[in-house]
Amino acid sequence: MPTHERHKTTIYDVAELAGVSPSTVSRTFSSPARVSAATAARVQAAARDLGYKTSGSAYWEEADSTYVLGFVIAQFGNPFYTDILKGFQDAASENGYSVIVINSPGSPETEKATLTSVIPFIDGIAFPISQLNPAGIREFERAKPVVLVNRHANGHTCVVADIRQGLHRICEHLQSLGHERVVYLAGPPYSWTSPMRWRALQYECNKRGMHARQMSHLDPLFEGGTSYAEEWTPAHGTAVIAFNDVMAAGFLRGIENRGLSVPGDVSIVGFDNSHTALITNPQLTSLSSGGELIGRKAAQSLIWQNNHRWVRERKSLVVPVEFAIRASTGPAPMRHM
Repeated sequence: MPTHERHKTTIYDVAELAGVSPSTVSRTFSSPARVSAATAARVQAAARDLGYKTSGSAYWEEADSTYVLGFVIAQFGNPFYTDILKGFQDAASENGYSVIVINSPGSPETEKATLTSVIPFIDGIAFPISQLNPAGIREFERAKPVVLVNRHANGHTCVVADIRQGLHRICEHLQSLGHERVVYLAGPPYSWTSPMRWRALQYECNKRGMHARQMSHLDPLFEGGTSYAEEWTPAHGTAVIAFNDVMAAGFLRGIENRGLSVPGDVSIVGFDNSHTALITNPQLTSLSSGGELIGRKAAQSLIWQNNHRWVRERKSLVVPVEFAIRASTGPAPMRHM
């Protein structure tokens, strides 16, 4: 009986499925720096779907590692992201990897263009902050391992702090001091963390019979805190929870400029437990979001994915938080009456 040999997939098959020329397929595997990230992603997806092999191994198994990881950041002045970057760099270095920091303060188009130019030279990307939408991030994830840092999204590997546990600790502390009304100074509109904290705060306050109020559209920097301090009144709340320590420090300064005292007139809680929390007077009560540990976990995840390219496992990693109680929180003013 005649035998039928199984058709061997060629670059022409990959090219047809990806909608590119055979020469583009060849360049994707031999000279990736000459191909855009979007094109490379299409070619690689087509090759994966067809089971294309170059010389006995799947292309993603035999591609050379660069031992370089990318770290996207848009806020160099934020101590929390400095802590994440430190943990990320430490873990990378311990495993023989280098880190390039990709500054992305501009538009989504600028960020995409920057990442497209560097993606051939890195083994994975960490996104603590990104202007890209989920579809934009998935495009790069088809080309290289990706980890989302300090935010969660289905279908991606993510490293996040235990927000619910953190807000539980904060509200438990404030309630023990007699506070019944709490103000949350929200973060920037693009922050995944800020609305998650707000929802957790609402939940914790509701179950304790406390009232929570959110102040939005503030600059998450020192000036944002001082700006709100100018309009704060006890009717808003006797305790303020700021998006980060820098904003909390700004609020403290603004309150003192009005001749009021912390925690005599209002208590303040920050986030990140950064060095900023230790240089204010009084020092800030603050929740550590585990910045360095988050950074370490993110780097370790990318390295694992790079060493197991045929798996591309996606999972969510939750990092525990720590609550540091200091002098910026005290009894609610009503207790002095």
